[in-house]
Amino acid sequence: MSLTAFFLILASVFLHAGWNFISKKSIPSLAFYSLSTGTAALLWLGFFLFSEFQSGLMTPHFWTLTFFSIAFEILYVGSLAYAYQKSDISLVYPLARALPLLLTALVSALFGLGSRQPGPLALLGMGIIFLGCLCMPLQHFRDFRLKAYFNPILFLIVLAAIGTTGYTVLDSCVMEEMVQVYQKKSLILSMSYLFIIEAGISLGALLLVCLNKTERKEWIRLVKTHSFAPILTGICSSSAYVLILLSMNHVSNVCYIQAFRQLSLPLGVLAGILILKESHAIPKILGTIIIVLGLLMVALFP
Repeated sequence: MSLTAFFLILASVFLHAGWNFISKKSIPSLAFYSLSTGTAALLWLGFFLFSEFQSGLMTPHFWTLTFFSIAFEILYVGSLAYAYQKSDISLVYPLARALPLLLTALVSALFGLGSRQPGPLALLGMGIIFLGCLCMPLQHFRDFRLKAYFNPILFLIVLAAIGTTGYTVLDSCVMEEMVQVYQKKSLILSMSYLFIIEAGISLGALLLVCLNKTERKEWIRLVKTHSFAPILTGICSSSAYVLILLSMNHVSNVCYIQAFRQLSLPLGVLAGILILKESHAIPKILGTIIIVLGLLMVALFP
């Protein structure tokens, strides 16, 4: 990994953990994320307007996949918002980051997606991640029983993970189709697609906000108070993704990127515990360490 890639990924790690921290500290809502994704859309609008992307060249299949990707994104941000309202970032963030890897592997295996299946060490890493996830919600190891996992917080986290899994799989298919249409991989085209996604999330979330009285009041409050938190969240979240795209041009193996990105998990947990003074039960700390180790195994030994 080059020094350039190192700093690009490191910046992305801090931005990703940072936007989640800002969200949690701001007590997010669907209204909050409609504004943050709207900010992100404006950020990449110029790339969309001046890129070679042409809507007329894209097939109905492309737009169908894009529509459902946006729907899964809205499920993700909505579930994440309500999970952050009710629980700690040191619990929600690592689980919402780790569970999609397991679900994506499951979906890929069921539908035969991807050019290769995970190797033995990657499968072992997934098992380790699952073990870490089981530890995270517990206050004490003696609380380990089935009913400990049936609560609204974990339900919201699972919904967020399903949302992440859905848009990850669909975006992968969309990017393959764009490569086929334009006969090349292009960062500018990827950023154009990012604009479409962010704009779609913002409009879709805003529609749901209009249908909910509480969310409408929150949206008006955020606008009237000129809250900077949604704007900063939108800038950080989309910039984190673009930095990862840029770093791909400076590494010999994309697995290094996936491995290094896992540093965001302990950063999110530490921010919650040290800054927000969240609980730091032994199972939560141990679970975070186990999850990071599992993710590293999956990333380094695919």
